[in-house]
Amino acid sequence: MEELRFGVIGCGGMASQVHCPNVAAIPGVCTWAYCDVEEDKARRLLEAHGGEYTTTDADRIFNDPHLHGVLIMTGPRMHPDLVQGAAKAGKHIFVEKPIAIALSDAVETVRVVEAAGVKFIHGTCNRLAPMVRQAKRMCPHPLFSYCQCTDTITHQAVHNIDLAVNLFHEAPLLRVYASGGDYWGLDPHLPVDSFSAVLTFADGSTHTYIQHGRAYNPMLKKYHYQLFGKDCCVYLAKRFKECHLMRGPNEVEQSWVFNGEDFNRGPFGYMGHYDELVELADCIRNGGTGSMSVRDAAYVLAVEKAILKSAQVGAVVDFPAFLNENEAAFLLEGRGDNPAQTTQAK
Repeated sequence: MEELRFGVIGCGGMASQVHCPNVAAIPGVCTWAYCDVEEDKARRLLEAHGGEYTTTDADRIFNDPHLHGVLIMTGPRMHPDLVQGAAKAGKHIFVEKPIAIALSDAVETVRVVEAAGVKFIHGTCNRLAPMVRQAKRMCPHPLFSYCQCTDTITHQAVHNIDLAVNLFHEAPLLRVYASGGDYWGLDPHLPVDSFSAVLTFADGSTHTYIQHGRAYNPMLKKYHYQLFGKDCCVYLAKRFKECHLMRGPNEVEQSWVFNGEDFNRGPFGYMGHYDELVELADCIRNGGTGSMSVRDAAYVLAVEKAILKSAQVGAVVDFPAFLNENEAAFLLEGRGDNPAQTTQAK
């Protein structure tokens, strides 16, 4: 089996503490080259994980015929140019979330990646987290779901929205209504930094999402999720380290608990970081598209932008119309029935 060699672009904490160690744990996969504007960071990774060279020039990574793919872990403003550059060079891609800051950049990135035909995995790792997978099995089609999160919108909302619209609720999104404000200035490039939103899907199910910048609850940890079916409730607690299944008003029927440390994100971790890189390697070797596609990544950003628009204007946002206005209607392809037809049928 040919060894898969990756170039690393962005050699900060996620590269050194999470992704490079995880690559080293995957049989037949290695990091081969390292790129960062601060080349000392790249050299430290080369010394720690081996490989061939360091550079400050991403084009050297793209043009290296010995590399099969790239792991992109820079700030999100750089993601579109780097992802598109890698795709045009024929390199398979893992990119940390979010895929972009602007929806137009995300849409163009989808077009470039799909035209290139390269494999792509977006770093919404919670989709592959053991407790999240368990919750989906226990309540595969929730009527209602609820999420509460504390962090910046830019770096955390993408995870929670991804679970709502790409995993837990399988029908197309129809409407978005949100209220919120800029209370702490946590996301200077965004109009609000905290919101409460309700997402309504074509099958009549709904998702309620509260994103607050500072209201941290140490009992709940950074985020938690609840799924409500016809005959059950599933509670994803303490940053998805726990999953509890309830079928009666006063009874927990079954619980699954991860007892490791918060930063245990390797092969036996709880957040899916290792699994997303295993998926990418498998897609390169055996074909397939993987769980977190480039369209999924752009779709999540579109939902975020619709939430922010609704919070700004104080009105419901028709999501299919919003996509159409942003030349992104194609993101609804393959997501079940036509939303307009489904609404009329109801």
